[in-house]
Formats: sequence, structure tokens, C-alpha cells
Amino acid sequence: MESLLLIESNGSSLKQVKSQFVRSGFRVVVCDAAGLERLDAGKERFLLIVADGTDSSRLAGTVAQVRSKPFLKEIGLVLLIKESQMKELGQLTGVEDFLILPCDPSMVESRVRFVLKRMNRSAPGEEGIQVGKLKLDIDRYEVTLDGEPLELTYKEFELLKFLATHPGKVFSRDQLLNQVWGYDFIGGTRTVDVHIRRLRAKLGPKYASLIDTVRNVGYKFLENL
Repeated sequence: MESLLLIESNGSSLKQVKSQFVRSGFRVVVCDAAGLERLDAGKERFLLIVADGTDSSRLAGTVAQVRSKPFLKEIGLVLLIKESQMKELGQLTGVEDFLILPCDPSMVESRVRFVLKRMNRSAPGEEGIQVGKLKLDIDRYEVTLDGEPLELTYKEFELLKFLATHPGKVFSRDQLLNQVWGYDFIGGTRTVDVHIRRLRAKLGPKYASLIDTVRNVGYKFLENL
């Protein structure tokens, strides 16, 4: 599976951006510009590169360093910049698109998906997820069961999407809380249990079993009914 490469800059953190992509089923590798030297060209294959360019003193250098690596030279590059850096973009080559920070991590994901479509590359979840007669349309935030729309709240959908895009993997309540609600959420892990119960109730007796409880650990999404 190809990864999304996130490049941090000058001690910045793309933790929330990473969490957004992980929730949506992307495999993510994070490093700083210096860490590019340690990437294994023989093992890693990248779908797209997202680089934090908000440090003006390193913006051009970061782009040049990325493009100097033979195994990254042809990979699409999206820059995250400040509005004051707009003029600098005209002096850069090898950049497919950009996004101005600060912005919501979901906007970063939307732009990345847009760029991938423009480059005729497939992003995780675009084909949707289907188990039996349960279908998730990631892009449209729609769920249908036996052809009928399933009314889910935003967090119920995000929780189902996260579990369904990582089938067979067990997640603790803390992990689900961090990935779906975010690191700054102040509620307890009981929130996860409540949403799991609601999801199971809406899925009905047959499909509720797709969300399996792993005793003393957490939950996982089964690959088959």
C-alpha cells in the first residue's frame, strides 16, 4: 500500500493532519526535512507528499530537497503555507498545489483528494466500503443498508468509517477517542461505548455484529458477517 508522506518543518507538528488522514484510511509516514535522508527508497512507495512550508527560511530548501531525491522526484507535492508566503510560490517549481494555514485538517484531506483525482491517482475510501448490504460512501458521508439510507450523526459516521477502513485491527477506547474525537477532547472513554451502542442499534441485529467487542481491549470491525 502506498503511503502519504507528511513533512514537518522547524519543529512544527502535523499531528492533527496525520490523525485526519489515518481516520480516512490512509497509511501515513511523518518526518522532517532531515528525515528524508533516512527513508528507504526500496521499501517505501508514496502516493503524495504534503509538506509544511510555513517556515519561510526553509520553504525553497524543503521543496528543492524533496525534488533532489530520485524516488520522490515524480511524486505530487502539496505545500501548507501562510498567506504571507503567496508571492514565494511563483518562484518554486515542482509544486502541484498549496493550502493556506491555519485551516481545518479535513480541508487538507479534501485538497489532497482533489489533487490525487487530478493526477488520476486513487485515494483510500474513494471506491467506498461494502460488507454485505451495508455500504459506506466516504466522499458523500452516506451509509445505506439494504439500499435504504442509514441516518447517522457525524461522530457515528466517523467512528464507523474509522473502524471499517481498518478491518480486523483492534483499537482500544483511548485510541478511538483520540482518532475520532481528537486529542483535545475532554470527555471520557465512555463516550466511545455510547456511540458503539448507538451504531449497533442503527445497524440492526445482523450487521451490529460487524463491530466486535474484544474483551479488556476495545473494538474491531470484522471483514465479513
